[in-house]
Amino acid sequence: MANNKREEAIRLKEALAQDTLKVAQEALGYLEDQLPECSTRDLVSIFNSAMKVHREILSDIVTMSEVETKGEQELAKEYGGKVDELLKKLGGG
Repeated sequence: MANNKREEAIRLKEALAQDTLKVAQEALGYLEDQLPECSTRDLVSIFNSAMKVHREILSDIVTMSEVETKGEQELAKEYGGKVDELLKKLGGG
């Protein structure tokens, strides 16, 4: 079930990444129409912002797509147990 949620999250992020490219393309189209009145700085800023968001989303997708190694899974179990112990101590239980 967790794998299905991860795959769904990846699909949603992929769609979001595609949407950001569409928005960037539309923004560039509008700016192109008004290029004589638009500063180069504005054009570059909008383009860079859209590309930054796109890269961040793709980076999230890659991170979510990576498979945990057995060592990482064991470390996560160990860490979870230590956190539970600490929470019990702090909670007085």
